[in-house]
Amino acid sequence: MAVLFLIVFVDLVGFGLLIPLLPFYVQRVGASPDLVTIVLGLYSAAQFVSGPIWGRMSDRFGRKPILVITSAGLALSYVMLGFTDSLTTLVIARLFGGVMGGNIGTAQAYISDITTPATRAKGMGMIGAAFGLGFIFGPAIGGLLGGTDVETATFFLPAITAAGVTSLATLGGIVFLKESLTPELRAAAIAARMPLAKQLRASFSRVALLALMLAGLLAITGWAMMEAIFSLWANARFDYGPREIGLLLAFVGIIGVLIQGAAIGAFTRKFGERRLMIAGLALMVAGFAALAFAATLPSLMIALGVLAIASGLFNPSISSLISQEAEPHERGAVLSTYQSTTALSRAIGPMASGTLFISFGEGASYLVAAALAALAMVAVLAIRSSHRGA
Repeated sequence: MAVLFLIVFVDLVGFGLLIPLLPFYVQRVGASPDLVTIVLGLYSAAQFVSGPIWGRMSDRFGRKPILVITSAGLALSYVMLGFTDSLTTLVIARLFGGVMGGNIGTAQAYISDITTPATRAKGMGMIGAAFGLGFIFGPAIGGLLGGTDVETATFFLPAITAAGVTSLATLGGIVFLKESLTPELRAAAIAARMPLAKQLRASFSRVALLALMLAGLLAITGWAMMEAIFSLWANARFDYGPREIGLLLAFVGIIGVLIQGAAIGAFTRKFGERRLMIAGLALMVAGFAALAFAATLPSLMIALGVLAIASGLFNPSISSLISQEAEPHERGAVLSTYQSTTALSRAIGPMASGTLFISFGEGASYLVAAALAALAMVAVLAIRSSHRGA
């Protein structure tokens, strides 16, 4: 698990390096705020398409080769970004990166292979902690490398740095990562093979799984709206540049690491994944609403802190519950289907947030995000009622 943790961490450092800068760079090559968020959403749109494919391939051929191939592809996508000088080449680089970035479900399937249902939330929390650490170091380093001035911020150095650290993750996977999927389970996946469309229909026909995926779709759409518009929002409301934005996102990452890396196992044993997931959604509602009205640095940090706790509770809990709905030979496909669903969220959210930002004001995206988190909570509570026959 330690090797996988390091691979995901380094991959996310590379991804996080670009977060404080990419919206401003897209503007620099000629895009308006609504188009900025559409370009950001293209990465996740590509993940939506590629995720189930990588997951099915990992069920058949093993987790390691898929993780290594996609990590190498991500490194190449960052090189492409570093040398882009037009909106067209930027779009191509983001689409290619998104295809390669559809590997998170495979990483989660790896965790499912090596954990039991009792320890799975803790294992998923370790993946979440790797995400959190990546978002601590990535945005902070990217902001420092990019500079404080929006007009003169450099994009080449952060992009090439992202390529370098992601290449290290690829090398680590080749040398140190052991295959988690047994030959027997790979044979079972091949024997049970069905067309992708049929497998997706089978997954979504399970009521509990459908409710969980709907909750994930709604909640992550809200979160993606916040992520996509945050740099433009912070610049408009507080006049912050890449450095300040990177440090704020690092603050969110620190809290996420503490929750997912240190506390989620004990919380799960005491409260269970379902309660933690509902608590996370409730905190999302509060955090998004608070962020919409934040007018001072303390109020901004409180809102971000609440959202970081919410994400730390929600993400590993829902991933653990979804993995428990899958048979061992189909975990890659089911978890990747969920990640594909969240990728759709990360495509829809940014596209909507830019329009809301322009049409209804700075805080509109966050209020819509709060409403989506509330609907996600309703979806989770409704499935409980249906099990009781209500």
